[in-house]
Amino acid sequence: MNNILKNIKQIAVNEHVTISKLEQIIGASKGVLSRAIANNTDIQCKWVTKIVENYPYYSCDWLIKSEGEMIKPVHENLFIKENIEEIIINYKDLAESRKETIDSMKKEIMYLEEKIENLKKVK
Repeated sequence: MNNILKNIKQIAVNEHVTISKLEQIIGASKGVLSRAIANNTDIQCKWVTKIVENYPYYSCDWLIKSEGEMIKPVHENLFIKENIEEIIINYKDLAESRKETIDSMKKEIMYLEEKIENLKKVK
């Protein structure tokens, strides 16, 4: 089996997807990759391009020539770090918002409990 096909299989394994699912992700017809892997035949360049577009953190040199590391160095994956930081910021905003809601509800509960106690005293 040629290196590109072996590396495509490795991407599928790393991404925890089947070859059929990978075909779906890149927009290929069912069997485009699996037949090439089974028959050890070439695939069209557009499918390699689609893999690179969908999985940009994999090294093109590794995918095509099996040279270097499979995953690009961290400095080339800054977009991933930025996305993670954005998710963390969104999570912090959500957590802060929930904390404010909980604090507000606690105050409301205290107010209502106090009101109940006052009503009990009146009876």
